[in-house]
Amino acid sequence: MKSKFGKMLAILLALTMVLSLAACGKRGENETTTTLQETTLGSDETTSGDGGTTNPDETTSEGETTTAVEPESTTEAIIVPAGLPKGNAEILAAYTAVMNKAKIEDKPGFKRAEFQELPGGPEYRDISGGGKVIDALLNIVGNYMTTEEKARNKPHSQGKGENMWAWPIRDAPKGCMLTDVNAIKSADCKELPNGDYKIVITLKPEKNPEHHRPHHGNSAPSKTGGMFMPLSKSDIDPELAKYSKVIKDHKYDMEYYNCTATLIYDPKTLHVKSVDHVLYNKITMSGKVLFIPAAGWQVLIMHYQIFDVIY
Repeated sequence: MKSKFGKMLAILLALTMVLSLAACGKRGENETTTTLQETTLGSDETTSGDGGTTNPDETTSEGETTTAVEPESTTEAIIVPAGLPKGNAEILAAYTAVMNKAKIEDKPGFKRAEFQELPGGPEYRDISGGGKVIDALLNIVGNYMTTEEKARNKPHSQGKGENMWAWPIRDAPKGCMLTDVNAIKSADCKELPNGDYKIVITLKPEKNPEHHRPHHGNSAPSKTGGMFMPLSKSDIDPELAKYSKVIKDHKYDMEYYNCTATLIYDPKTLHVKSVDHVLYNKITMSGKVLFIPAAGWQVLIMHYQIFDVIY
């Protein structure tokens, strides 16, 4: 999703830019209604003629240009615990090994879909000040979001052997970089009736996590960023700076909670069948937009799915 950030979405400090970044991303200036060009947050992606994707050089928030990392073969052994993984450590090890094997060694073809939710109600939203205007703009934001139906009906396709930059974690040399077992809230692995294994890992809440960028190399900048691709302050701050004349005294934080990764794979071949990432982002904010004070919080739910994997 390439450039134009939708100025009409300038509701309020972080909420404004978070929603425009996550909902419509960076929408291409030459985009037509029949072609959805999507990009990772922090990198530019264009759609190739065969329906696959390419990822050219990236311009970071610091202004430097970097190139997306192409995972390379490694001498590091990829070891999966024998039998059904049990306990947080074994389950994380299995998840990491399977995701890394796919990204580094196998490079399968796959389809991916990304969509978002901006739920209402007291469980997900509490905004004070500028109420009617903010509510109206929130509804407009919702119209710019990608629905699950649209994302699944028109997924992005990647061929076998192509650059695996979009395989979580994006633009990283590995499929999972989380090593801290203490970051896990819960982990479960069970065998499905067809013999596949299903891993479900949920992380503990983390405030203002950063996502991985190419210049981070083999390290993860945060716990959440070691497994997922969260929208980060480094994405939002440069955009807020563009609105310094209308957005004043802004403060915001993003708390990611119940971020869950679900992986289904064949334990005999270690082939991935599907990946489903769900991130809950509670955005707490305060500030003035056009001198109108507003404050509160809103939950943004982000989905990233991989399916129809071909080896």
